[in-house]
Amino acid sequence: MPSPTPSHRGKYRIQTVAEMTGVPAATLRAWERRYGIPSPERSDASYRLFSDYDVSAIRRLKELCEGGMAPAEAARVIQREQTASKTPVDADPYARGCEAILAAIEDFDPRGVERAVRSVMFLGSAFTVFERVLGPTMRTVGDRWHEGSFSVAQEHMATEAMLGASRDMLRLVDPASSAPEVVLACFADEEHALPLYGVAFALVQWGFRPLVLGARTPPSAIRHAVESIQSALVGLSVSTELPAHRGRELVDAYAEAAQSVPWIVGGAGSDHLREMVEASGGMVVGTQPLDQVESLVDEATTGSGSAKRARRG
Repeated sequence: MPSPTPSHRGKYRIQTVAEMTGVPAATLRAWERRYGIPSPERSDASYRLFSDYDVSAIRRLKELCEGGMAPAEAARVIQREQTASKTPVDADPYARGCEAILAAIEDFDPRGVERAVRSVMFLGSAFTVFERVLGPTMRTVGDRWHEGSFSVAQEHMATEAMLGASRDMLRLVDPASSAPEVVLACFADEEHALPLYGVAFALVQWGFRPLVLGARTPPSAIRHAVESIQSALVGLSVSTELPAHRGRELVDAYAEAAQSVPWIVGGAGSDHLREMVEASGGMVVGTQPLDQVESLVDEATTGSGSAKRARRG
């Protein structure tokens, strides 16, 4: 029998692994007994000795469970992936997911794209899947389209598959009924709605309930949504630079539509509108990472007492 690779050699005691992973020792024993994950070696004195491979499997199982999956199903997912790929779980599953989607797009295989996208939906929480797979993959698709190596048809095929998966993941997320509502939409001239879902998944983690209105949302729709659901915040996305007169027209109209509700504009085209947006009472977040946007969202909603009380319980 071949010698185990370094990543498969047992070297950590159970309490050490509990500290490394945040999973209590009792839970580790239960997972081993019920699901076969992890599968530590035993020392001569019968102590469990966990390998780096075991630690990676535990972290992965924990992440799947935190994303809402039952432990038994999460263990089956890991086992199926190991059997199908013959690749250790400590290889990056998110990178593999990106590669599989891109390969199917390159082959112009619609069913393959759909399968590859659906296969990553349960790799973790919706926020993690979007941040680690869907968002990076779509940026690569955009880059390849600009370079001319992907066609418009390939870009549209990829966008539709990832939009569908994002909508499904958002439906599976269940914020508290008392969570304050946030309206998310694209500028009236903006076609690209996928980034809204990355923001939506982040907002769920921050204690909000997002309503995604999608691409090409006119100011009248924002007004209707704000008045209908008493939104705590409006988030608008624009990725392209608008002509000055059109930017002015839309900013004025969105400011009026938001009424007294705080509103934020993000995306690659938002910095061009910064002066107009801020003069109209809005806030521009540009393309800042989402973890930096959280404090700005808190700042924007501080004035909404009901929203803050709902979030803090």
